[in-house]
Amino acid sequence: MDSGMRPARTARSGRTPRLSANVARPAQPPRTPTSAAPADTGLSRLSLMIRNFAAPTTLITALLFFFGWSHAYWFFDYFGVNSTTLGLTTQDYLMRSQDSLFVPLAASAFLFAVYLFCRRMFREHVLPQISPENRRGLVIASMVVGFALVAAGLLTIVISTPLRLIVGAPGLCMVGGIALIVSAVRSRRTAQATTESPADILTAGEWGAVFVLVGVGLFWAVADYSAAVGTGRAIEQVETFSEQPSVSVYSDKSLGLAAPGVVELTCPAPDAAYHFRYDGLKLILQSGNQYLLLPTSWNRTHGAAFLLPRSDTNRIDFFPPEAIPPAHSCG
Repeated sequence: MDSGMRPARTARSGRTPRLSANVARPAQPPRTPTSAAPADTGLSRLSLMIRNFAAPTTLITALLFFFGWSHAYWFFDYFGVNSTTLGLTTQDYLMRSQDSLFVPLAASAFLFAVYLFCRRMFREHVLPQISPENRRGLVIASMVVGFALVAAGLLTIVISTPLRLIVGAPGLCMVGGIALIVSAVRSRRTAQATTESPADILTAGEWGAVFVLVGVGLFWAVADYSAAVGTGRAIEQVETFSEQPSVSVYSDKSLGLAAPGVVELTCPAPDAAYHFRYDGLKLILQSGNQYLLLPTSWNRTHGAAFLLPRSDTNRIDFFPPEAIPPAHSCG
């Protein structure tokens, strides 16, 4: 074999062949733009702190208990009775709170919906027609009115003002004033914000102060309403005494229930189960092994309330309003 005839080498051992510049490279998948992370606003930070440090169920239960207590306190206060002597249970207070909260919750939901609707309509149809100079004037006016409403509400704590005559007015003034102030601040900061440096409209601390003040105002208003409802229910019960069942109290010993309209009957028979009977009474409440009784002719001028312990030596019979208890019956 001719030594000059050698096979051509296409590549050296251990090296990869080079690719020419015109060889097409594999296509890379298109990059999708990553979505921007949600803005960490003051409101989001505040809501996170509330979820971490406050238990909503415990807070709601405490509020229901307080409003139920307020309702019971003013209900029995109308009869001259201290509600703490009645031994009311937590369940009693929670049940009474429903009477105090139904109207405020319904009214608050309705007013909040109206506020959102008016706010949107104002931004979409009214605000674009207002010049920048007039907008600044509107913001200033909102701030002034807002501070005036908050001051009027707080002033009722120190001195007596006409707002005290309106149920829930001081607390609602605080809520309305804070809403105007927050709206004015948000409008001003939104107008000053730039695309390069967007403004965090309210910080977490500012949102916290807003929620505290609004919460205090709502709490104040609902507490006033709860007290008014408790007193109103007591007045209604007195006005409808004639429609409520009558009560006769039987006792082995004299109870000394002396009041206008209350009749004491004695039974001299030695074999009688009870020797005394009292007519002309209405039962208001049974709680904590105690009966709260009022005379049928009770009024705030010369009325008396009787707190009777529940025991085996006493008995209570009920009669329809138009029924007449049997005469000289003691057992």
